[in-house]
Amino acid sequence: MMALPGFAKDKRGKQAMKIISYNIEYGMRADTTAGKTIFSTWMRNQDPDIVCLQEANKFTQKSLEALAASYGHPYAVLQKEKGFPTAITSKYPIVNIMKVENNMWHGFVMGTINGYHIISLHLSPHRYESRQLDIDLILETIRQNGPFEKWLIMGDFNSVSPVDYSVHQRILDFGFIDSARLDKNFSEKNFGARIDFIYISPDLKSAFTGGNFIIDDFTKKYSDHRPVYMTWEK
Repeated sequence: MMALPGFAKDKRGKQAMKIISYNIEYGMRADTTAGKTIFSTWMRNQDPDIVCLQEANKFTQKSLEALAASYGHPYAVLQKEKGFPTAITSKYPIVNIMKVENNMWHGFVMGTINGYHIISLHLSPHRYESRQLDIDLILETIRQNGPFEKWLIMGDFNSVSPVDYSVHQRILDFGFIDSARLDKNFSEKNFGARIDFIYISPDLKSAFTGGNFIIDDFTKKYSDHRPVYMTWEK
């Protein structure tokens, strides 16, 4: 039987990983090339192991698979084929997939990749009460799929105002850590109102090696959001 691909190890025997979360604004409508080749080239240069997308509008499962393959990800899962879908693509198999739309504004998709539990989410853009219901459903899903280890939840939280902080307080009270704040180079002042986050379970804190927003010529132009990345090793 052929062995499945695993995470590459460096000379110290560590497994290096990189994940990107990106709201691509209406399916990256600003990239009008056939096959989204500008986006694909940028993603190949970033070389992430896992990508979580929000606003994968107008993609089908097949067209997402084709896009993901163009930047070296043979695995992809789309939450739905209407509205504002979330998605996950990966260099490695995505298993135990869950797609949730009911009782949520946009919904989320969840999958396990080499033991890491990944959620790509997009909370309600309108009412903070809806966002609270959204995050409560997500946290309860995590609670019922324990133990609380190797979890990464990320995406567009649409949460910035003081009254809306209760959404993030729920996440922090659950035990998650805002990964960007672990990076010594991160400053909230550099990014204004931040609504895109990568939260990690506490066991991943010691494995964290970096995480921040990606600001370059591409990300300044092609979406109204900036992608956020995280790297870690285990």
